[in-house]
Amino acid sequence: MTHRVLLDVSSLMYRAYFAMGEAIKTPGGRPSGALHGYLDMVTSLLLSRRPDEVVHAYDHEWRPSARTDLYAGYKSQRQADPEGLPDQFTMLRQVLDLAGMPQAQTQGWEAEDAIGALCLQAAPNDRIEIVSGDRDLIQLVRDPAVKLLLTVRGVSELAELDEAGVLERMGVPANRYAEFAILRGDPSDSLPGVRGVGAKTAQALIESYASLDELVADSASEHPHAGPLKGKPALRARIREAADYIATMQRIVPVNATAPLDRWQGERDDASLTELAEELTIRGPVQRLRAAMDAASRTRAPT
Repeated sequence: MTHRVLLDVSSLMYRAYFAMGEAIKTPGGRPSGALHGYLDMVTSLLLSRRPDEVVHAYDHEWRPSARTDLYAGYKSQRQADPEGLPDQFTMLRQVLDLAGMPQAQTQGWEAEDAIGALCLQAAPNDRIEIVSGDRDLIQLVRDPAVKLLLTVRGVSELAELDEAGVLERMGVPANRYAEFAILRGDPSDSLPGVRGVGAKTAQALIESYASLDELVADSASEHPHAGPLKGKPALRARIREAADYIATMQRIVPVNATAPLDRWQGERDDASLTELAEELTIRGPVQRLRAAMDAASRTRAPT
């Protein structure tokens, strides 16, 4: 059995950037605070979760054309990256290459899709923990193999969600979270949802219908079955009117776990890593990361 931690790089780098700001810079004036914070998060997870492997998953496209071609509004309201952040993703790749840590992405897709592909390709008895602030990844949770560690305060406070935790927190099963997001909407992805349908109504609809297709079909029936639609003509009409939107969202919101996965891992090179750490003003984070990696290797070494 392999215990693997999958990191949503964009989610954690954004958190690190806004926590650290741009006070930390390289001698050349390049901000490196997000990189500093991200590496310390990785160190913390190595020490607290003690995984066999940590994989860093990137967005290849944060607004994939496969999604925006279907719905132009997808993530359209998200603000552009802060000026000092994009360069730090390049720095991070350099650091992780020299640290010998595995990295992954899916060509033309988002980190959530790469994480989905990594989950799909895992061995049956592998144990996976996903670390992210992105609730879209709730849909990947499945007992006993996959948990989501939802960031609350960096990685020092994590909401650990298995299937029971998702049901308690969201009011729907993990494998139906995508349907919940379609009905209620998802402001982080600029998805409006079905007009007039909030969280409680979405929960009730998902509990009453085996699928969104069944829900839409029942909304068009003259005699809907006993449930949230019965005796509520306005709700029935809104579901009916949203039929095309619901059908489109069923091609957008689910994680694309079958997207072609690129995974790579450089050779660890401590001398070059030390040199790069000095250049990027991240000597402390790199020393702490390397110490945590060495401690993990000793723990896994056969006795």
